[in-house]
Amino acid sequence: MVNGRQSTVNFIGGLPSWCFVATIRRMAIDTSTSLGHLEAILAARPRAGLAQLPTPIHRLANFGARIGLPELWIKRDDLTGLEGGGNKTRKLEFIVGDALRTGADMLVTIGAIQSNHTRQTAAAAARTGLKCALLHFGWTEDAGPGYRDVGNLLLSSLMGAQLFVDDTPRPIEDQGPLSEFCDHLAGLGHRPYAIPGGASEHRLGSLGYMACAAEIERQSLSMGVDFDYIVHCTGSSSTQSGLLAGYAALGRPMEIIGIADDDETIIKRARVHALANSALQECGIDADVEERQVRVSAVDQSPYGKTDPKTFEAIRLLAATEGLGADPVYEGKALRGLQTLAAEGFFPPGSRVLLMHLGGTPAIHAYASQFGAPQLVAYPGPVTAEGSDR
Repeated sequence: MVNGRQSTVNFIGGLPSWCFVATIRRMAIDTSTSLGHLEAILAARPRAGLAQLPTPIHRLANFGARIGLPELWIKRDDLTGLEGGGNKTRKLEFIVGDALRTGADMLVTIGAIQSNHTRQTAAAAARTGLKCALLHFGWTEDAGPGYRDVGNLLLSSLMGAQLFVDDTPRPIEDQGPLSEFCDHLAGLGHRPYAIPGGASEHRLGSLGYMACAAEIERQSLSMGVDFDYIVHCTGSSSTQSGLLAGYAALGRPMEIIGIADDDETIIKRARVHALANSALQECGIDADVEERQVRVSAVDQSPYGKTDPKTFEAIRLLAATEGLGADPVYEGKALRGLQTLAAEGFFPPGSRVLLMHLGGTPAIHAYASQFGAPQLVAYPGPVTAEGSDR
């Protein structure tokens, strides 16, 4: 029940936060010491300079007013710097830094046909002078006739990546023959560096969003805006795990809500929890993330790569009120989840909510047929009064 009404949100991870947080805004605390300590730990890691940071934070006044969140803000990780932007760029800074350290000459990863991750990996390879091989899987059906000609796949091709495909139907959790693919490439004389799908289940995969947590805190202190909630899409899970680990390292309470990119939450929740604590151990930080802190909600119950009509409505609303695009696979579902939580009274009055835009805009073109054709109206030419002199 939410404010006396039956909730339609499939919410996993303990009681909704308003049950024990109530409406009291977190009192301001001095995080400067722990903030500097976390930044120093992460700065000591090998890191490729891929991202343009910090990414902006700004109000979503129009969209927020329409969905009942007057204190809604957005962090623009669609503007991280590599072509097309997105959250994987932060993760790849640490992973590619390690690849360069080990002497690899090729980045190798996997993803869906319209994977944002593979496209950002191709861009990272181009930026750092490495070769790149991308293996694409049939994790979802093609969304239309031009699905394999546009969007992320086209950009990856332009950036020089070698593109491979395995159309064997498999569930999204199946990472496929990544190790065998690397062995094949090594046999051809390359020195491949394997990156798991989404750059998540890698010992360094969560560090990018640990750094992002510190970045948000710096911006929050500078802006004088104290956020109560962070909402974002959760798929391969290291965005959420990194944020949770970062805030645990800071000793700073923060409600972080992941909106699933499909109808599955149990695997994601367990993976987020494991990755967050592994990241803290990797960094030698004496802190932990409790299982009850991991919150994953599935609102759009469509399988991966599919979207229901209400999610398309949320995408159109953001575009029409804020001039911002969102793809139907990831960010559209985050919008839909945020909208539903707000409608059900999940956020106490006055809550300051930070929506993470994690990129994915290039994939909109691959789903163009599902948005419907734009309506072009013929221009009739200049109209003059009948019988008037010219």
